[in-house]
Amino acid sequence: MKLNKIVLFSSIIFLFISNLYADFAIDGNKFKTSPFADGFVTVYGSEGLEEGLLGVDFIMNFQYEPVIVSKTGGKNKVIKNQLASDISFFYSVVKWFDIAVSLPVILFENGDGWNKNDNFVKGGVGDLRLVPRFQLFSLFDKAISMSVITEVTAPTGREIYSALGSNQFTFRPAIALGTQTKWVDAALNLFYHVLPKQTFAKSKFDDEFGLKLALNVHAVEKLLDVNAEFHTSTSIESPFKNDAQDNIEFGGGVRFKTPVNIDVIAGAFGGFGNAVGVPKYRIYAGISWNMNVLPPEDERNKDDIKLKKREAKKTEEQPKQEEKKPEKKAQKKAAPKKKAPTQSAAAVPQQPEKTGDKLPNTINFMHESDYIENPVEIEKVALILTKNFMLKIRIEAHTDKHENKIYAQKRANAVKALLIKNGVEAKRIKTKIIGASEPVATGDTEPDMVKNRRVEFFIITD
Repeated sequence: MKLNKIVLFSSIIFLFISNLYADFAIDGNKFKTSPFADGFVTVYGSEGLEEGLLGVDFIMNFQYEPVIVSKTGGKNKVIKNQLASDISFFYSVVKWFDIAVSLPVILFENGDGWNKNDNFVKGGVGDLRLVPRFQLFSLFDKAISMSVITEVTAPTGREIYSALGSNQFTFRPAIALGTQTKWVDAALNLFYHVLPKQTFAKSKFDDEFGLKLALNVHAVEKLLDVNAEFHTSTSIESPFKNDAQDNIEFGGGVRFKTPVNIDVIAGAFGGFGNAVGVPKYRIYAGISWNMNVLPPEDERNKDDIKLKKREAKKTEEQPKQEEKKPEKKAQKKAAPKKKAPTQSAAAVPQQPEKTGDKLPNTINFMHESDYIENPVEIEKVALILTKNFMLKIRIEAHTDKHENKIYAQKRANAVKALLIKNGVEAKRIKTKIIGASEPVATGDTEPDMVKNRRVEFFIITD
């Protein structure tokens, strides 16, 4: 019995020094924050981002005993404590395709190291991660969606130290299924991790299969989300029989949303079992910032339509002008007869040409009042401006013909104050007081007067 123990112990030591240190590399990038703004913490979302969305995530993560190896007579805490940060940059090229680059940075770690003679590194850069996401479909207003994520990691950490990353490029394809509703979101990730076959301390490492589940509850609309997650994976070679490879993690956290496109997230996870790379617990905190570098979709469509109309108009007018040129002299005498329709047209006040693109959002008011009954349309305008910081807005305030012009000023001030309250800087808001000079309805009935008592919005870039 003693002889068997000595042989076993010698084998483990041999594997530990020769096989592990030379060939085996712990995946120091086990903590993978989502590089996508609509994801959770480590679970990828299935719904693509809006086109033109650019953002950065910065997550701090502390792990206790992330790498422990079992030996006869006890456990060796290869890495005892680890403080890391995960920095991600993401961009949505189109609605169905977005891509992210993420880099983990080990700020501090300590422990026993691989062996007594090991000069254990205290920090460094982990494996660089490239994460493209292709959305296959999104049905019933995001109620059901599916995406394919093809995550690839480069062995940048291994170049610094074996504990900081894998010893080769790794490929981790995943299928993300999900649903999004007004109050609850859910996501399921099924992944396959391609790894080299290795043996360490009697444990066999091969490709692994796993799943991640996430539930996200919008506890306070547009302010606070609460999420919970469950992760598990197992070795393909010996599924659910390899303690060093199988792992289970469960945890969750909160996400606070601010009106300036910055989210603050925090939470904790607990690990179960003795899996390599699964800490006993970890806590995380960080921020996520994003902005849309493109103008709103409806404005882009509007510009395309305007351009097409101008081109079509030029094409139509060019031959007409050429045809009318020789007939000008003959028609000069008949020109005075066209005065009658010109006079009748002058009776209707003509709208002056506007600068900037008019938004479809309009606020109407009661007679001689600046009270805003429903601020939803103003909030929509504020959302456009907070996501596109280069845009400015012009508020145009109107009255009906029976009101004093001072009510147009009051209405403009009330709308401006509400935009500022929703996160729009005052310097990006201009006001124009028009009064009753530009009616949209000419009748004297109350419904017509309500239409004229309004505030309109124009997007400007100057």
